[in-house]
Amino acid sequence: MKHLAILTPLALLALTACEDKAAQQAAAEARAKAEATAQAKALSDALMVNVRCYAGIKWQQVPLQRGGIGDPQLYVDYYRGMIEKKLGDAAIPAAPPAPELSKATLDAYLDWAVKDYIDTRFTADRKGAIDTVSACVQSAAEFGTGPMAKLNPAQRFDKMEYLRDHLRQRGA
Repeated sequence: MKHLAILTPLALLALTACEDKAAQQAAAEARAKAEATAQAKALSDALMVNVRCYAGIKWQQVPLQRGGIGDPQLYVDYYRGMIEKKLGDAAIPAAPPAPELSKATLDAYLDWAVKDYIDTRFTADRKGAIDTVSACVQSAAEFGTGPMAKLNPAQRFDKMEYLRDHLRQRGA
């Protein structure tokens, strides 16, 4: 009995240590899962900014061409390149009818996104959409894309004001 009295606390201590390890492992797995979810959301959010710009420029391609910013395809290519760069080898699942966003499905996703943005966002808030498009053009120019990249900030501001007015009057 004496041996049993000594072994019982040791067994409980060993069992507690196992429970602590299991709890620690479960907590670590939960933290890792939460971190992975947060990283996936951050990637998705960053991608959607560029997808919105890509869709907006595609939507306003003809008015932009007449707005004095150069060939709008430069900006389309810029935002597509940004999407490809940020996406890398990741795959972002999507709820139907949207296709998954991955390297393999990028064209299908962007085709769907342009139509979706036009149908659900841009036509519902035309002024906001025009502001988005002009902000996207300005951002691309500030990062070195298109003829406005060569302008000083004051000239770029004037050009952007002209572009905003042009899009509000003649945009799609």
